[in-house]
Amino acid sequence: LSKADIEGLTSSGGDLFALFRHCALAILNTDSDKGDPAKISADYSDFDIRVIPQPRGLRLELFNAPTQSFVDGKMIHGIQEHLFSALRDIVYTDFKITAVQTQPPTPAQTTNTVFRILRNARVVRPDQSPRMVVCWGGHSIPREEYDYAKHVGYELGLRGLDIVTGCGIGAMKGPMKGAAVGHAKQQIKDGRYIGISEPGIIASESPNAIVNELVIMPDIEKRLEAFVRLAHAVIVFPGGVGTVEEILYLLSI
Repeated sequence: LSKADIEGLTSSGGDLFALFRHCALAILNTDSDKGDPAKISADYSDFDIRVIPQPRGLRLELFNAPTQSFVDGKMIHGIQEHLFSALRDIVYTDFKITAVQTQPPTPAQTTNTVFRILRNARVVRPDQSPRMVVCWGGHSIPREEYDYAKHVGYELGLRGLDIVTGCGIGAMKGPMKGAAVGHAKQQIKDGRYIGISEPGIIASESPNAIVNELVIMPDIEKRLEAFVRLAHAVIVFPGGVGTVEEILYLLSI
């Protein structure tokens, strides 16, 4: 982040920082069995995070954070990366996109915004063969459905394909976990497990432990479009009303 970005975040009147705190707590809650946002917020009501400017960037100070994010007093590296990914996306969206909009965007401008956010997150990469498979489905599915999703992910991983999901558990975690085994068998060291979320649902669908690239889109509509723009293939597993919405969105375009 630039110096101006850091100053804007720390002096933004509290709304932007509150949004980051909300996302940060969800990320720190990774792999927890707590999926109720209200309960998470209540259990960690004393959680706090502070942004400390540094000569070459910034440092985050955490207070009363979920203990599963640490090993021997040190934060798990993947969770630390997710924290800064959330900070990157929230600041970029607010300062570089929202701040310059003077009227409601057109559909073409919305698509451009989605592309810019994904590019800034370095998710969109040139000179790579099409291998992104978006997997949709619910976070609360029966065990046999989860095992099936994991097996499908395993077959995809054996074929060198990468996985994109909503980053939660259930039908979002299964394909990633299976693909990780498939990649390991093929000795693929740069497998990508991309989780795309948004502030309104990240607390109920915290990033699962397999996600190694996290992107926070500003709202559910841009999140849906991000899935479609990244996808070279889409697989839909069982889910609820959210999954139905995703299917209808895909069919509509």
